[in-house]
Amino acid sequence: METNLEKAQRINLILLQEIDRVCKKYRLNYYLICGGLLGAVRHHGFIPWDDDVDIAMTRKDYETLRKIAKDEWKDSDFIFVRHNDMKHGAWLDFFDRLVYMKEAVPLKTFEKIRGKGRKDIDNHVPLDIYVLDHAPDDEKKFRRMYLAIQGLYGLAMGHRAYVDFTEYEKQDPRLQKQIKALVYCGKWIPLCLIEFVYEKICRLYENTPGNDYFTSNGFIFCIPMRHKREWFAETTELNIYEHKFKCPKMYEEYLTFFYKDYMQLPPEDKRKPDHVIM
Repeated sequence: METNLEKAQRINLILLQEIDRVCKKYRLNYYLICGGLLGAVRHHGFIPWDDDVDIAMTRKDYETLRKIAKDEWKDSDFIFVRHNDMKHGAWLDFFDRLVYMKEAVPLKTFEKIRGKGRKDIDNHVPLDIYVLDHAPDDEKKFRRMYLAIQGLYGLAMGHRAYVDFTEYEKQDPRLQKQIKALVYCGKWIPLCLIEFVYEKICRLYENTPGNDYFTSNGFIFCIPMRHKREWFAETTELNIYEHKFKCPKMYEEYLTFFYKDYMQLPPEDKRKPDHVIM
């Protein structure tokens, strides 16, 4: 019998094949990143215990995908879910997602909006889409930019059904207090206003590219990370099982930045899925 992890991985492959199909149709670039890229390089498939998959797109290609998504996936097994479309004033994060709706898997992915946000996507496997926005070369300007986005992230967290502050217990105590204050204040600020300001800040340097990208819609502590534009200047194709998907041509540099000795397996107690309920 298929386990929940095996089912999630099978659906992840379906999602990757679908995003690959649509991107080829509209001549858009995407890049397999994070655990999906590591799995392709180290395992020539998924990491055996990994249960999700992520891609990145430049702002230009992402905006095109966003515009064609509604018509492309109308009346299909997939829906494209915007980060500001969690319904009923709920907010999860700044990711857009392609969600596979044909099968359900017990997941923790959407638990932070349960009881408040939309119910249709709960327990359905998503593919997360990171946006590569331009980071200014001036470090002071970039610092102001990412601090503003992190602040907006904290405010938007006030619109979750609940917030798990234990996620931040390893952070500096002062930072933990700041996050709690942002969450409390965010409850009283309209989510549409937070989203509007967020979109404006992310695109501040859209027409003045520098040497780096950053993932403006990433997890709150990942936003300050700079990604060299040269890593994404060209693509190559790597296998996940017998299927080929686009990856940064300089994937070794990317993986070394994130994982250091990326061919080394983690300790056994770390080899477990993050989202699937086993």
